Amino acid sequence: MSRASVIFLQALLAIAFLGGLFAQVVVIPTTAADEVALFPPYESVRVPFVTSAIVFVACLQLLAVALGGMLHRAGKDTVFESGALRWTNIAIAAVAAGAVVLAWLFVYVTFADIPSPADGMDTLGLWLGSAVGTVAAVGVALLLVVGRHWLRRAIGQREELEQVV
Repeated sequence: MSRASVIFLQALLAIAFLGGLFAQVVVIPTTAADEVALFPPYESVRVPFVTSAIVFVACLQLLAVALGGMLHRAGKDTVFESGALRWTNIAIAAVAAGAVVLAWLFVYVTFADIPSPADGMDTLGLWLGSAVGTVAAVGVALLLVVGRHWLRRAIGQREELEQVV
């Protein structure tokens, strides 16, 4: 992979990481406060939703760090060495943690008494979105596990080939 491509992609990941930090510190709490100001009964669910959103963004940031580490290895042409498995494990953990956050949100929305200013469609959308997001995140985590298995095999084959040569 060309050095320019690696630098460009790492810069995009850094921007995404910083954007997530801005969302955690400013956007999520401000939006929650604005929603509570518009519909005061939301105050009872403000803390769980804000906490879930902030932790979910942290999972995405951890995934960005893992992808950045893999990009760094791609730039040095060391992807097929055993150290790459660490970054793969971090990516799997980040996606799995995001799935746990979404699953918790699904369970919370299922059993909590969430007020709705309209006909409850917003709550239904949150419930359905968290369910679909959980399934999607688990699917991505499983794909990453398969990718880690392939990477482990490729590393083993490369080491075996180096011994032969």
